[in-house]
Amino acid sequence: MPPYISTVVGSYPRNTSVEDTMKKPSLTRPEIDDLIRWAARDQADLGLDVITDGEGYRENMYYFYQKRLDGITFEGMIKQSFGTAGFGIECARIVSEIKNSRFELARNWKLARDAAPARCRVKQTLTGPHVLTRFSVNQRPDLYPDEQTLCRAYAKILADEIREVIAAGCDYIQFDEPMWTESPELMASLPRVTFALHVCGGNPRRKRIYFTRYTDLVLAFRTVKIDEVSLEHCTLGYDLMDLWKRWDFKGNLALGVIDQRSDPIETPEIIRDRLQPALEYFSPDRLLLTSECGFGHVPLEITRKKLGVLADTCRELRK
Repeated sequence: MPPYISTVVGSYPRNTSVEDTMKKPSLTRPEIDDLIRWAARDQADLGLDVITDGEGYRENMYYFYQKRLDGITFEGMIKQSFGTAGFGIECARIVSEIKNSRFELARNWKLARDAAPARCRVKQTLTGPHVLTRFSVNQRPDLYPDEQTLCRAYAKILADEIREVIAAGCDYIQFDEPMWTESPELMASLPRVTFALHVCGGNPRRKRIYFTRYTDLVLAFRTVKIDEVSLEHCTLGYDLMDLWKRWDFKGNLALGVIDQRSDPIETPEIIRDRLQPALEYFSPDRLLLTSECGFGHVPLEITRKKLGVLADTCRELRK
């Protein structure tokens, strides 16, 4: 891998105004196709090295999957609270066996791949089973007696979807699992593919809601077999680098040097300063620079400015 790769965590704003970025309206298949092509080209035009399909077609990171599975109903949703910052949302109910996925992620990845220039690598992001479990109300304990069982059922469905994405030509999969920072005890047997794992403190409406330290997740991190880990860094209230004193990670680090929760645009100098501590533990060819989380809740023009500076800075660093 070249040094200092610029990338995104995953989500990108829609190119039309959305009243509530936590519950975006559903799109038709033609609308999804157009949005993916636009998002891939827009990210590439900013100069990013690794892009995604933008995730803009999702209502949010859990509704999207739940709406496209049998066994889950959005009637009579139940309000639940998460984290310690007062975040709550209506959650879908598990009413029968979850099955028959209709995510079409392989198609989405192929659309982004075809729309992007050859110089860009296109990763496929997907929500992990821990998040889907925590944002579900399990009303069938006869089928799923505990969170572990439900989590593994979600994992099996996602594994089948991943096989289709890989068969379409994708060699870069990223799981998004912010719920690790709220429930690190939740573990599942994830499929063994070349994949990245994104773990953050949550990002609803640009707010962090989970506050578990990464160092509290060391045992979980040691368990999963991953090639890349994507972590917050620039706004943490503690030193991320303490993690590497306890976790002898051999893979690549996608380092959060851009704060998507704030409007001010980072300068190249700020990005370089935020990068420096990681160089004690990772060589430049093991470092990707990114934001702490996705841009799905961020105005498009702010997103473009922040990611444009990131891409330019990475190019300068490589020189």
